[in-house]
Amino acid sequence: MSLRPTELEQVVAEVGTRLSGAVLQKAWCPLPRLAYLELRLPGRSFLLCLCAEGDLARLSVAAERFPTPGEPAPFQRWLRQELTGFKLKGASWREAERVVVLELHKEEAGTRRLVLELAPPGGLVLLSESGRVLMHSGEGLAQRRGVYPGSEWKPPEPLPPEALEKARSAPSRLQPAPGDFAPYAEAAERLLGERDRKSRAEAIRRRLTQPYRARLKRSGRTLEKVRAEAGRGPDAEEHRRLGELLTQNLHRLRRGTSEVTLTAYTETGVEEVKVKLDPKRSPKEEVDWRFHQYKRLMRGVEQARRREAELAREVAQAQAALEQLERMDEAALLAQAEVLQAPASEEGPQEGRPYKEYLGHGGQRIWVGRGSEDNDMLTFKVAKPYHLWLHARGQPGSHVVVPLEKGMEVAQEVLLDAAHLALHHSGAKGEPRGEVSYVPVKFVRKVKGGAPGQVLYSREKTFLVRMEPERLERLLKTRHTEPPLA
Repeated sequence: MSLRPTELEQVVAEVGTRLSGAVLQKAWCPLPRLAYLELRLPGRSFLLCLCAEGDLARLSVAAERFPTPGEPAPFQRWLRQELTGFKLKGASWREAERVVVLELHKEEAGTRRLVLELAPPGGLVLLSESGRVLMHSGEGLAQRRGVYPGSEWKPPEPLPPEALEKARSAPSRLQPAPGDFAPYAEAAERLLGERDRKSRAEAIRRRLTQPYRARLKRSGRTLEKVRAEAGRGPDAEEHRRLGELLTQNLHRLRRGTSEVTLTAYTETGVEEVKVKLDPKRSPKEEVDWRFHQYKRLMRGVEQARRREAELAREVAQAQAALEQLERMDEAALLAQAEVLQAPASEEGPQEGRPYKEYLGHGGQRIWVGRGSEDNDMLTFKVAKPYHLWLHARGQPGSHVVVPLEKGMEVAQEVLLDAAHLALHHSGAKGEPRGEVSYVPVKFVRKVKGGAPGQVLYSREKTFLVRMEPERLERLLKTRHTEPPLA
């Protein structure tokens, strides 16, 4: 569960004294209810964690932070714009309202307050010196709390006295360690930080695996029906056999007869065969109908067998993707924290992103811009400078980004996967080969006055790609969603 009132009282008092005068150097907001402040005292820096996420809610000093995914959240930009260079002046704990207030000051800019609301719905609010809301972060603050930019901030409803007394009766679980500069704040992170990481990593894994599990479920149901259709070969052969038998005995058939017994000469001997007839058909029509049924069923069997093979490949690819995702470690999962910002659904991530996402070799994500304006958004807003950027050389087409970790080299198979997607989403689509250029995003720049998506780049490397249909098919099957391009 989240920090108890007695624990928050200990941590807030410690932060207000030990970190008083610390200068805020940088801020991050990787998730709507989670923010980090980098505070600097002479000789040392601290990472102050403010989390309003349910039973993980806390104020603590962390050793490391969650990675910030994709484009920075608006609240992160506001924190950096409004608080960089400010000094922490004090911290207060309003127990009845379950609110932590950090007060920061800068001589030429005045005072700002950063509020951590722990009562549901929970969230973070940045206030001006006059108490007006500059920006907030957290789902439900606007609708349920009436917190809007420009409005006057009012604290949540206080807890009833009996609930407050019960909450206060729970003893502190914080266990300071020798050598800690902020013993209670660091103990708070030890208490909840690891659980937070594991919980969110598993949530990310569930989000990433969900579309593949849904695909397996759908494909499995379809596969059963297709296999049943593919198994109708014996029914088709029976129609053919009876059609040939009727042809041999056409002179014995009469319209209006519903059944006839015919003699069949087989490899095992003579056999008497009863054949059901449609009284409305003439003998010739009955023979034609039998052969028509044979051809119809055989066409269905052939189509079903082809579809069965396709579905079997889809199932195998989805299972392989699931196995890759299940093998991903905690750090790799947390690097994809942006999936937590989208509501879960069977179809995977939201359609509002400027890119389509595929999974390459080893589960590596590959982003492909949806159109010209989305290319700009992907390259200059979403991608980070150290991500890898690819484009089909000399062709109009999508920008492709491989979101690598900082300092990480791209694997050869991942590079080939991304190059295939770059060619497939370009004017060279369908060609057996094409050239692809790649370069870190930091060496890509917009053409001044150019059309959306038009860029210049330097220090690129270019190589010839021979298209591998199997590789491309595997990649296209890994796309999480199939939203319209409009």
